[in-house]
Amino acid sequence: MTSPRDFPRRKLNDTPWGIGIVGGGDISGRYASCIKASPRLVLRGLSAKDEDTRALVVDPSIDIVVNLTPPLAHEAVSRLALQAGKHVYSEKPLAHDLPQARSLMKLAAERGLALACAPATFLGNAQQSVRQLLDVEALGTIVGARGILMYPGPDKWHHNPAPLFGPAAGPLFDMGIYHLAALVALFGPIECVTAFASQSSNSRIVVKGPKAGHRFDVSVPTHVCTLVKFVDGQIADLVFSFDGVGSAAPALEIYGTNGSLSLPPPGLFSGKVQQALRYGTWSELETSCEEWDDSLWIAGLYALVDHLEGYDTPWPNAQFALHCLEAMVKIEASTKLGETLLLETSCQRPQPLTHKTIRRWKNPDQRVR
Repeated sequence: MTSPRDFPRRKLNDTPWGIGIVGGGDISGRYASCIKASPRLVLRGLSAKDEDTRALVVDPSIDIVVNLTPPLAHEAVSRLALQAGKHVYSEKPLAHDLPQARSLMKLAAERGLALACAPATFLGNAQQSVRQLLDVEALGTIVGARGILMYPGPDKWHHNPAPLFGPAAGPLFDMGIYHLAALVALFGPIECVTAFASQSSNSRIVVKGPKAGHRFDVSVPTHVCTLVKFVDGQIADLVFSFDGVGSAAPALEIYGTNGSLSLPPPGLFSGKVQQALRYGTWSELETSCEEWDDSLWIAGLYALVDHLEGYDTPWPNAQFALHCLEAMVKIEASTKLGETLLLETSCQRPQPLTHKTIRRWKNPDQRVR
């Protein structure tokens, strides 16, 4: 456990949670604007430089450190924050390997601190609507899923794409995590994986920003195909690629004996869900919560704060993140070994989100037990 139930909890009428952001990348601005818009949170500082990070994490006005650094820096920054007595919400992955991820979890448990990790898009309107259908067995027996992420790669838009083509990144760790997290949240833990991979080029060129024209090395596979078998028997066929132009296939489909579902990209919180019931045609599913909007883009951070305040809210906890990380590590290993690999970790399937929780996130001044 990374967050014992008996650590001190803040009363509902206390001051807002102090947030410190480490990392000045492309998503830091969006995190900052959402935090500033919430009366439940207050942004105390943002560190984009290594020399400012230590001062930020020891600031007594900061309760939670949001770690938005490049993937290889996640473990060190999260460790520094935990050692300073701060709760942590980290962008994915939790760490770049399993031993370091487990070490972070051990440290958080020893300090009585919460450790959370993106992605939290399983809390979004689209996936929660699908979860409701699966829970009432509307599709019959779920037999499997199929998903694809196919686009030219972040070097076409990102100002500093090199880290996204290195260790703990590439299409598997950077984007495939969304498919894996969505399916673990919907189906439960993974039993085993098998995979193949290729790489179209050993280097790429930055297209935009101050580094435009700069060539950088590519050190990870950029096209990954994997079969994932879940503990409950479902099988998913997944493709993650930075080598294609695009795909007309749905980002994610789920298949049952009585029907199929087509989901929006799992990296999004909302979007249209299409359904085809037995012998029927495709039609749009009425989603479960029309109240969802862009203000809830930091749903994972809200869910962490709920957890700290004692609400029974599903949240992107470290055990869930560890299991998804192991899946990616084993997929990568399978591409090298040519073997099917069993997972050693497991996790709880997150409980469904309630309308009451979403209303509380949108109206934090009205929150009640």
